[in-house]
Amino acid sequence: MGDCGSPRHRGRSRLARLARRPRCAACPFAIREASVVTSAANEGRGYPLRLVVLFALALALAVIWLVLPLERSTVWMLTTVGTLAALAIVAWRTRRLAIARAQNAQVLAALGTATSTIPGGMHTSMPLVLLTGDGLAALFDRDDTTRLAWVGDGAIWLRVDDPNALPRLAVAVRQWRDGRAPDGVVLSVAPALHTNADALVQRLRLARQAMADASRMLGTRLPGYVAIYQRLAGRGPNALPTGNIATDNPQWFGVASITPLASTSAFETAIRGAEDAVQETSRVQDAATRTTRAAGIASLVDWTQRVVMGALTDRRQPAALWPLHGAVWIDCGPASGPDSPWERDVELRTKVAPASVAASPSPWPLPQPLIEAMPVHRRAAPRLSALGHALALLACAAAVAFWGAARNNEALLKKIGADLEHFRSIPATHDAARRDALVALVADRDRLERYARTGVPLRLSFGMYHGAQLLAPLNDAIASYVPPPPPPAVVTLDSMSLFDSGKAQLKVGSTRAMVGALELIKAHPGKRILVAGHTDNVGDPASNLKLSVGRASAVRDWLVDASGIPTTQFAIQGYGDTRPIADNETQDGRARNRRVEITLVPDAAQQAPSAQ
Repeated sequence: MGDCGSPRHRGRSRLARLARRPRCAACPFAIREASVVTSAANEGRGYPLRLVVLFALALALAVIWLVLPLERSTVWMLTTVGTLAALAIVAWRTRRLAIARAQNAQVLAALGTATSTIPGGMHTSMPLVLLTGDGLAALFDRDDTTRLAWVGDGAIWLRVDDPNALPRLAVAVRQWRDGRAPDGVVLSVAPALHTNADALVQRLRLARQAMADASRMLGTRLPGYVAIYQRLAGRGPNALPTGNIATDNPQWFGVASITPLASTSAFETAIRGAEDAVQETSRVQDAATRTTRAAGIASLVDWTQRVVMGALTDRRQPAALWPLHGAVWIDCGPASGPDSPWERDVELRTKVAPASVAASPSPWPLPQPLIEAMPVHRRAAPRLSALGHALALLACAAAVAFWGAARNNEALLKKIGADLEHFRSIPATHDAARRDALVALVADRDRLERYARTGVPLRLSFGMYHGAQLLAPLNDAIASYVPPPPPPAVVTLDSMSLFDSGKAQLKVGSTRAMVGALELIKAHPGKRILVAGHTDNVGDPASNLKLSVGRASAVRDWLVDASGIPTTQFAIQGYGDTRPIADNETQDGRARNRRVEITLVPDAAQQAPSAQ
């Protein structure tokens, strides 16, 4: 629906089988004289990829260095790789933004100028349509061929004169709209502007390739629409209004869907809708006129399906298929004569040449009904998206940190448990090994006590720390260690210096040899004293045993008298020749074997461990 004769009022309707009665909407506006608005502000509101990458790097480094159970070499390797990757992404993004600003500066400035009066944020919420194809000068404004954009009724229409510029312009629009791609691409087709069908098909293939390139560069499929501008009824430019709605106010009719159309059924629906529309809106005309008009509309729809959509959806072409979501037709457009592609097709099929008609007054109506059928994309603002991504990264970092803390605590408990088990498995007789194991237990206990005083480190935190429960077993194990008694102090006396051969009575003056033993006994009053006698193997063993006992008794008696220590602190033992310390085959060896040993032994009560 629209008024081809009104330069400033364009109708709109709900797109169904046919447009209903015309109704005038609010006047759209275009900015002719406006202050130049730079695009830097809009660019600044885009997705902050560099900040997100740096935030992700900071989280990764924090988790790697503070939480994860990794070797130091692995930590440094991951830090180097992650930092270089993040810096590469930041540099790549910075370079791309600089190139995009340089390439799209003119487009962004024109968009900012054309939409300077739109309230903030509306440039991302209003539908934005790229319009390319035929008759763009008449669609936008014939007296201003440089106009880039038109802010119409509920949409921003962006003019693309050269289809080859469509991909770059689509990328610029996404940059200008803070990351939101255009909502659709409308291809306007005016058959009367082409000399033959082959030239039209070549232009359609060019638009198809541009659409495929734009979708590839944006990473998304843009909805495609086709608007056919073709005069069906004659009306001279100076003729007075006839009062005929079908002639004075040609209406839009067509089909559209939020999903790609099935070409056959969709176009059959459009033909039936067009025929019904002619019957409803042409009651003032005679039956012949209505029939002729309905046949022309049906022929135009059929021609569009075969020629236009055939070129856009031909699978033999290398470019991707045109994603058709809607097609509309209007009895409006340039002057039509017998040489235009559609008229030739009609004449070829019906043997009747359509009458020539004059051009519609400009500007032509924009295919506004397509706006209401475009898919609605609910998209969060780039800053909100970045915030959501930051929260997602934070959640991932937290999950990895929880995992790392769990692994660290598991390793801590396993090590302390292994140290405890190792200490308990060592026999008491292996004191050196027990002492080494005790050192490890003391280090474990000191570490857990330090955590209790100063706080648990981050790598063991996040609610995973259970080291406090091991303090009691560690203290019990450490307290259970009892050092072995010290080796006894032994004083060896030469029997020949104390006794005559074969005698057990001390010689006169022999006491001087026992002064050292007496001083040792007095220095350790709490010790028990064992006096043991030994002989060589000369003579009868029984006699030697008796002699060793007698000599030990003699030494004991003298020490009791000299020290004043009770006799109960002493013990005597005779070994005879059973414990030699040298070879009895030599004279020197036998001399060494004839001896009396005085040994200090700790009292049994003193050897018991204390409670402490």
